[in-house]
Amino acid sequence: MIWKSVLAGVFAVCLSGPSWAISADGLNAFRTLSGSEVSFSLGGAYSNATLTITGPDGFYVRNFSKSGNPAVDLIKAKAKADGVYTYEITAASSETVTILNPQNNGRGGADRATMKRGVSATGTFVVKGGLIVDTSNVTE
Repeated sequence: MIWKSVLAGVFAVCLSGPSWAISADGLNAFRTLSGSEVSFSLGGAYSNATLTITGPDGFYVRNFSKSGNPAVDLIKAKAKADGVYTYEITAASSETVTILNPQNNGRGGADRATMKRGVSATGTFVVKGGLIVDTSNVTE
């Protein structure tokens, strides 16, 4: 019985479109491009994730998630032009680092000497006819 559930999950992932595991600058995430949606499943204890996407004709959208996985639907965000789009995802990891040069931020006794380590990843994808194109097996 459990194998049927596992196989169904694998089948669903295969149908969802191009997906890649990303590990850059300490961010472990699984990117999925499906139809007109760009989404990330963060593979760790991350918070304050922001997904920013820019594209042709000045297109810009940003989605913030305090504790979940950020996603953007390009159709709902009114991306109209075909072309190359760029994404950046940033988040705070659970790792705490010492602030090397603390500044007086006006918080008096509430000043902190540590902060969560920031992590990020960037990449591109292609949109044609309003949908994301799978370019994972394109050769020059």
